[in-house]
Amino acid sequence: MNKIRKKRKSLSLRLQPYEGEPMAEVVDYLNSLSKEEVNRKVSDILVAALLPLARYHSGEYTPEQLRFACWESQDVLNKHGSNLRLALGVEQPQFVLPNYVTSVAPVMSSANTNTHNGMTNVESDTLVEEQEKQRPSTLIQGKASSQDLDGLFGDA
Repeated sequence: MNKIRKKRKSLSLRLQPYEGEPMAEVVDYLNSLSKEEVNRKVSDILVAALLPLARYHSGEYTPEQLRFACWESQDVLNKHGSNLRLALGVEQPQFVLPNYVTSVAPVMSSANTNTHNGMTNVESDTLVEEQEKQRPSTLIQGKASSQDLDGLFGDA
């Protein structure tokens, strides 16, 4: 069988951060690994973080291809974060979104007595506010921890 030989690309990089900086901690960690493992980890994280930018700067991709590259990159980075939390035993952050109230912009008039369906703007605004107060909230605050979720989806 004839193998097609691909041209290899090369990147030479020298990192020399000062002690006490976050990058110095990363360099110490990487220096503790085998060369093969360092190359794999660095190449994985560079592709995950920078492939969409590399494709954008090459000018060879359509906007849709760039969009998919960004989505894939975000997915890989999200999975990386999940794997880190799992490996280190760190809980998933619980974000609570505030209740967003939709409101109707008031119609500006000098006397504010324009009518619509037999109601003035003031009456209409008051009715909207009362309806929003009566509307039940659909936001349920999460209070589960990662251990609770492990109990739900753990080994049966």
